[in-house]
Amino acid sequence: MNGLLLAAGLGALALDVVHVIYGERMAHRPALASSWPAPAKALYSVLWHAATAFMALCGTSLIVAAFLPSHALALSALPVALFLATAGLFLYYGTTRLGSVRILPQWIAFSTISALALAGLAT
Repeated sequence: MNGLLLAAGLGALALDVVHVIYGERMAHRPALASSWPAPAKALYSVLWHAATAFMALCGTSLIVAAFLPSHALALSALPVALFLATAGLFLYYGTTRLGSVRILPQWIAFSTISALALAGLAT
């Protein structure tokens, strides 16, 4: 078993739980209560739930990779790439639209999970 890949996978699932519990209250519900047009609200909900599925599937893949060393790279490459891309998006939009990387600190979690997985693949 690869402890670093397991930690990355569990971290991804923990991040998903935080997304579902706290993000629902801080982002999803307020968006649905806004004056946005109905199609925009529906699109936001689709993207919200897609993010939930994305983190759950990536976390599951990393956990499976932890127990299947011969398939670890194949099971980890896409989750790591997606998490790094997501970290980059949080950094980009935090910087360009909000003027600070502190307002959307989710990049820290996505980067940390990616770093754990990459370290696990290097062992």
